[in-house]
Amino acid sequence: MILTHSKVVATKKGNKRMTTYYIRGSTIWLNYHVDGKRIQKSTKLKDTPKNINIVISKIIPALDIKIATGEIYKKKPKTFEYYGRIFLQQKDSNRSFLVKREYYLRVIEFFKARNIDTITRLDIKRYLTSLNIKSVSLKVYKSCINEIFELAIDDGVIANNPALNIKLRAGTKEEIQYYTKEEVKKLLSVATGVMKVYLEIAFNTGMRVGEILGLQIGDFKNGYIHIKRTRTKGIVGTGKTNNAKRIVPYPEYILSEIKKIQTNNIFIFGDIDDADKLKKRWAKVLKDSGVIRHKLSSTRHTFATLMLKENIVSINELSGLLGHHKASTTLEYYASVIESKNKAM
Repeated sequence: MILTHSKVVATKKGNKRMTTYYIRGSTIWLNYHVDGKRIQKSTKLKDTPKNINIVISKIIPALDIKIATGEIYKKKPKTFEYYGRIFLQQKDSNRSFLVKREYYLRVIEFFKARNIDTITRLDIKRYLTSLNIKSVSLKVYKSCINEIFELAIDDGVIANNPALNIKLRAGTKEEIQYYTKEEVKKLLSVATGVMKVYLEIAFNTGMRVGEILGLQIGDFKNGYIHIKRTRTKGIVGTGKTNNAKRIVPYPEYILSEIKKIQTNNIFIFGDIDDADKLKKRWAKVLKDSGVIRHKLSSTRHTFATLMLKENIVSINELSGLLGHHKASTTLEYYASVIESKNKAM
């Protein structure tokens, strides 16, 4: 271990709690005294002129103030779990994060009792690399870790966020799962009751599961569905993005189908307030129709794919119908559909 003493700088000469910095290996370390005890702590910053300037002008003065005011003596909870719980409390007020809660809990459970200032960039990389999941889910894990470290920074426990700028592996794109027009007819021919109404809406509008379950009779006006809300796990939300609030056309006959299942509940689908409550009904429709099994969300992909394949809408128009933030998002999802359509022409 090499200490580069030539770069040691005293910041408060004549003070017993004099703060200095020095270089150990290629990292900048701090050296100071608290209550007569010498403390050496890594800044986790590389030895560069820019970082040295940050240490001298910002980190050391802030540390000196804490030493002088006695704040440095305070014992603060420093485990990853401690800040993870604060993170969850903040997210609890945001209903759109409910579906991601399980991801957050797994992250907190993994790093749990480790002091947050001992978790390195390499630790985070190894953890993320070990997860055998889609890249879109991996981003949720990374975002969670990043925000928890930011809370520790806000609390003055750490100076830098080791989760910043970590590059994730490129995920393999899953092939879009959708049904052909013939398969849609088979599915609708065997569906009954609530499931028939659900599938009629889903295949004809491309709405998300939560958006359909959040529908009320008043949302159907003059041939358009006014999409205003979602229901997921019993929680009523406002949708994934600002663009989620939109209007989409629907076949008028759907209203007569809705009247057949209506109850006194304000929502069309009554107590069915989550996709999980449709699983058994969906499984029965698949079995009775003999159609290949896809996820319930494939109804949305079916709508989008058939609209593109039959040249009913442009990519920009489809983006608006699906409630995407921008057309490039829609294009990313359905690029393969457009490519196959062009080849067939």
